[in-house]
Amino acid sequence: MIDSPSLTGAGFGVSFFGASSLPWAGLASSPAGAAAPTLPLSARAELDVPRMAKAFDVPLPIKKDEAQAVPTAPVVPQWNSVPARSSLHAVLVGTALASPQRYSLCQLINTDINETVVYALNERFQNARIYAIEKDRVLVDNEGRNEYIDNSAAGTPAPNLGVMPMPGMGPVGNSDNVRQLDDGHYTVKKAEIDRALTNLSELATQARIVPSFKNGVANGFKLFSIVPDSLYSKIGIQNGDVIRRINGYDMNSPDKALEVYQKLRDANRIEVELERRGDTIRKQYAIE
Repeated sequence: MIDSPSLTGAGFGVSFFGASSLPWAGLASSPAGAAAPTLPLSARAELDVPRMAKAFDVPLPIKKDEAQAVPTAPVVPQWNSVPARSSLHAVLVGTALASPQRYSLCQLINTDINETVVYALNERFQNARIYAIEKDRVLVDNEGRNEYIDNSAAGTPAPNLGVMPMPGMGPVGNSDNVRQLDDGHYTVKKAEIDRALTNLSELATQARIVPSFKNGVANGFKLFSIVPDSLYSKIGIQNGDVIRRINGYDMNSPDKALEVYQKLRDANRIEVELERRGDTIRKQYAIE
């Protein structure tokens, strides 16, 4: 019988033969009782797997050690119960503690741009949320990390703007910078206003300031323990006065207080409405 053609190549290394040439041909004619012929072992053929996959258009099998890794969720920083020093570029200037706490304020310096701004609770500083204001530090949630900002970088303790004034504290500025015309009218040098707004921590030590409530509703900020000859005293503010409005803005929330604080720098006239022992009093200040 004629052998069929051999199919080689493509990495198969396998040949096809005619029936007479197969190793088991003639088994039927072997005499009874004769030992079965031993089949010859052919050499093990190595398959070219990439070529076979390409030829039959099937995907390559994935080895266990080459299996694709299961995507993992992004690592979320674990909240640390004890605050760590913040990585933010900031310095605490001072704090103003209030009761209830949501009225507390803090003054922070962004050292990247040398900017000083007053912040309230839950406001964001460099994308970190201020969640607590303490006497000497501010606690922030910095992208899931519990951190604090203090005044250690400045080398001096942060002043507490809401505490009782220090004994022996001298007056703020020059007495010539504030002049009283009558009971409700004053002139104030612009340098005195700029000095007060730039150094909020020093100004706030001249009196204790707390939120005021009437019938359970916030109606302004109450001042007491005013230091004699301080700026508050010079502009006619007395112990127990409640500042209700400044230039028409209600002073019934920290947000409003911050808004007024930002606008006073450019004002050439300031009008304050306050409550004194149940009476409404208005004072006007011309900025020179």
